Amino acid sequence: MISEVRRTVYIHINLDQLTHNINVLRSMLQPKTGIIGVVKAGAYGHGSVIISHHLKRIGVERLAVGIVDEGIHLRKHHVKGPIHVFGNIQSWEMHDCLRYNLIPNVSDETAILGMVDALNNLKTSKGDVDGNIDYESEVPQGSVNIKIDTGLFRNGCYPDDFPKLMQLSEDYEIHVDAVLTHFVDSWEDKELTKLQLERFLEITKHLKSLGIKRHIANSNAISRGFGTDLDLVRPGSSMYGLPPDNSDEIKAFGISPIARMVAYPTLIKRVPKDTNIGYSSSYKTDKEENIAVFSFGYADGYCRNLTNKGFVIREKTGERCPVVGRVCMDAITVRVPEDTTLSEQFTIISADYDPHTSLTGIAHTVGGSVFELATHLSTRIPRLYTTREDHWNTSVTARSPNTYIKSWQANPKFTVYHTSQYPLK
Repeated sequence: MISEVRRTVYIHINLDQLTHNINVLRSMLQPKTGIIGVVKAGAYGHGSVIISHHLKRIGVERLAVGIVDEGIHLRKHHVKGPIHVFGNIQSWEMHDCLRYNLIPNVSDETAILGMVDALNNLKTSKGDVDGNIDYESEVPQGSVNIKIDTGLFRNGCYPDDFPKLMQLSEDYEIHVDAVLTHFVDSWEDKELTKLQLERFLEITKHLKSLGIKRHIANSNAISRGFGTDLDLVRPGSSMYGLPPDNSDEIKAFGISPIARMVAYPTLIKRVPKDTNIGYSSSYKTDKEENIAVFSFGYADGYCRNLTNKGFVIREKTGERCPVVGRVCMDAITVRVPEDTTLSEQFTIISADYDPHTSLTGIAHTVGGSVFELATHLSTRIPRLYTTREDHWNTSVTARSPNTYIKSWQANPKFTVYHTSQYPLK
């Protein structure tokens, strides 16, 4: 395995667990309600290309990214079907949205007019996408989603401006695929969430007869039944098994993390009593101890605040071993049992809700967000993707912080992917 991923640390992503999580989410929806799988920020650090292909393979109707470049990246890696861009898209980005058949969110007249200009320029230049790019989608090129601000006061138009944007789209023959809004706090504030939902439904009640879709529910809202009977929902964190804070509720649904991080020690030293370990001498041995070095650190997204606070799991015995000394850019040091060998595998981040080694547990330890930790896991770490269903697995090998070269032949049900840049995003 190590020779395959070409590093002594890797992230194992269980695509079967992703399938299971999607099935759990579908059980919470009405039969007519489709899923927009959110794969922004490198699919929350899991790798958007393979995650996207797997989601399409198991029937997820649509995908969504945060910025235009992420959508282009998916198209260049042969991801088909509708791809939404959730950011506040600017008029000058509309040409790429049109060219790669991405569905931008619009919140003002300028953005809609930007799509008008892009359509006119495309007709004039007779431009089209690269012949090697797959942009196939049942949603017509040049379509938009209009976002309404129902209380978040971030992206989106004010409700009073919504009719104007609808009329402008009609005047210029811009296809409005769907209308959406976003909840402020669907995890904690149920009253505000209910108020936003009611406001959105009232504003958009006439759209159903026009064939314009509506979507509002994110992961938290789905688990609480808000907006799960509309045309689409937008799960992100729940697909990956990442709860915002309280893991008990998401565990009750049978959803679990799809990824774990594992590593092998690269050096083990027998260190005398009263020896200072690492930068700033932040740890001193109480007795003669075995100290293992692991070749990853905060440059790989392993939080520096885990210095003298973190734990890893020795898989051979299940023992928790403490991180001792300063977490460095490229290395950590761990106190291990005397009989530990270099051939042993350790769990660095566990695919569960353990209070010490899971992403949720680590987030609690360092006072951070589980989403922040997941998306900070560096593309320096190789990813290994597996699924038992088709006896298929593949790895993506990181070569440098910015450039990766990997080609692989997947199961015949998959496409042959040829990636040359940012394959984990």
